[in-house]
Amino acid sequence: MQFTGQVWFDFSTPSVWVFYRWLRLLAESGAKVGIEWVPLPKGTERAAMSTLLSLEDPTERGRYLHAILGLVHMEGMPATDLRTVAAALDAAGLDREIVKDAHPLLADLKATALALGVDAVPTLYRTGPVISIQLNPAVLNDDPRETAQKIIDIMDSDGIWELRKP
Repeated sequence: MQFTGQVWFDFSTPSVWVFYRWLRLLAESGAKVGIEWVPLPKGTERAAMSTLLSLEDPTERGRYLHAILGLVHMEGMPATDLRTVAAALDAAGLDREIVKDAHPLLADLKATALALGVDAVPTLYRTGPVISIQLNPAVLNDDPRETAQKIIDIMDSDGIWELRKP
């Protein structure tokens, strides 16, 4: 099984944390997970996002993403605080500077998100319409491959645009 695409995200939304943890379980199950994490520009998380975008090496980006998501969601540190960004760089073992100014890609990403119809996080994009995926923590107890297949099936269907449970 392959699960690929771009995931539009921010650092502080709880459903992004659940989705991230679910993707890790999916990868541990043996599925090939090829996800590009694309920040949805928010003015309040600009330094955290700009610092991520400044990391060109995918492994470094992955370590930083893992560290900052853990600090925000497990330690309760705000993604808007420069101390959180510094702690994430340190936890990821990256000797880098915090990018305090908006990274040039942020403006382009905002325009791209608007053009694709990304208006929530996490949102998955492969080709065609995007899909907002709001998983609750119960998904972490399910078979991640079955859940992935359901998501793939929905994305491949042009007739399904939105499914919701209250």
